[in-house]
Amino acid sequence: MSVYRFKVFFEDHESIWRDIEIKSTQTFEDFHFAIQKAINFDDAHSASFYVSNDTWRKGKEIRILRSRKALQTGTWMHETKIARFVDDPHQKFVYEFDPDGTCWVLFVELSKILPDSPVDYPRIAKSNGTAPAQYKVTTPADVVDDEDEDELPVEEPGKYVHKVTEHFSEAEEGAEEGPMTLRTKTEEELEGDVDIVAAEEEEESPEDFEEGSSFEEEEEV
Repeated sequence: MSVYRFKVFFEDHESIWRDIEIKSTQTFEDFHFAIQKAINFDDAHSASFYVSNDTWRKGKEIRILRSRKALQTGTWMHETKIARFVDDPHQKFVYEFDPDGTCWVLFVELSKILPDSPVDYPRIAKSNGTAPAQYKVTTPADVVDDEDEDELPVEEPGKYVHKVTEHFSEAEEGAEEGPMTLRTKTEEELEGDVDIVAAEEEEESPEDFEEGSSFEEEEEV
């Protein structure tokens, strides 16, 4: 009878791993309980092993049966020995826990086959890193922070200031890139404006006024 040593590590945390040794004649359910103990999870959700290839692609599913009365068909952990699906000296499995919730994914790889010894199996042979918490702990401070993030700023009447750029047209915004085109008139241009006004006044001759006065006298007669 052989003993398998599997390296079990989190998909998102490869530096956190456990070496778990288990007999080839023990079941996937025994292996499931060993993993749960090794990472300090509570075994309160569904779980499955998937036979995998070298690229961690999931194949055959081996499920845990939570209710012995369930009328379902499939391959169950409690009645399936590990040796049944070990066909490679580096056999791989994908282990999923709580698929309808957080969906923890761990990779399982056979690293060594050992002779049997008088110890209790399964057991944790080596451990590295602290497993992540199964559940996120929510504190009152976290709840307050979440509520603050959801609140939108309220605009108070009379205190809202528009950005200056909102009042410029596209043409005016484009003009900022070049030199200023506005300038003041020179003295010569101002004198020219005065001459134009004077010329317009000269065009109104006295004869026009005399014709107007005679027209008024004729109306009085």
